[in-house]
Amino acid sequence: MLNSIQKKVGIIYFTLIISFNFSSEYKCDYCKKNIIGKYYFLEQKKYHEECYNQNIVPKCNFCKESLLGRYVVNEDGNYHNDCYKNNILPKCSVCIRPLEKEYNYDAWDNKYHGYHSNGKGNCSSCSRIISERTTNGGYIHIDGRAICNFCNKDIVNTKLEIEDSRKRVLLLLEEIGFQSLSNEIPIILKNRNELSLLMPHSSMISGLTNLEHSYKENYLGQISDEKKEYEIFILDKLNPVDFDSILAHEYLHVWLYENNLNYNSQITEGFCNLARAYIYQKNLDKYSIIQLNKMNEDPDLDYGLGYRIANLCLDNYGWNEIIKLFENNKAHNCF
Repeated sequence: MLNSIQKKVGIIYFTLIISFNFSSEYKCDYCKKNIIGKYYFLEQKKYHEECYNQNIVPKCNFCKESLLGRYVVNEDGNYHNDCYKNNILPKCSVCIRPLEKEYNYDAWDNKYHGYHSNGKGNCSSCSRIISERTTNGGYIHIDGRAICNFCNKDIVNTKLEIEDSRKRVLLLLEEIGFQSLSNEIPIILKNRNELSLLMPHSSMISGLTNLEHSYKENYLGQISDEKKEYEIFILDKLNPVDFDSILAHEYLHVWLYENNLNYNSQITEGFCNLARAYIYQKNLDKYSIIQLNKMNEDPDLDYGLGYRIANLCLDNYGWNEIIKLFENNKAHNCF
């Protein structure tokens, strides 16, 4: 998802011509009397100097003084160039200088010059442009992610914080019908470089569930002593709501494994992303709405399109019925 959108500030210039007339053939378009000597010519009309200055000359909508020569026109009025630049143009949220012509803005309506993206850029979590004024600064993590200090101050990092997240997630998943999910699965933090080594073809990976499946088989082909052991890997340096959302996604992978449900990646990831979206929907603050918008705009065939198809199915059936569809190997009815 793009973190900024280009906008334009339009500027139109106006030119006043001052000329001289030594005959009486011109009439003032204001007072209708003859013009002799200096006159003002504006938009195909002629005026006495006094008529123009007192009655016709445009006034700056900011300082209320007369506008002579070039001035700026926009949908809200007319302005001296300096009045427009210093008082009307939007100001950069990073450097406070006027934003002329094209500029960017982030999901939080921070407007900024495009060249500020060449610094730390936008936060990989909240999408804010990172600067001292907008985020109290930030840093580039070892895996290349830009992390702002707003997000960094609340990151999930300790064992206690991880377990608090697990409690929140399991409680919410239980509410919608996912019962008896284990609270003893190891949850391990990894940076994105480390996660990419575990799943090389997913450069933007945020979480991973690893299954170790072991069993014994007798001479009749019957399985006994079956054991499934899981590990959940979560991207580090995440704030609680993002951490919860990814953990919820991974716990649905656990649920699929526990029920021996093997669907293609679009169905699987789309379904698991329903849990991720559910976490954001339960919070529904501005941050969560931004994350939901990202999910709705994600072009990825599995995590984006798969999620949107699964979400339509959820809207049609509700949680109880969609869980039954998956349990009965009928999830393809949605896709």
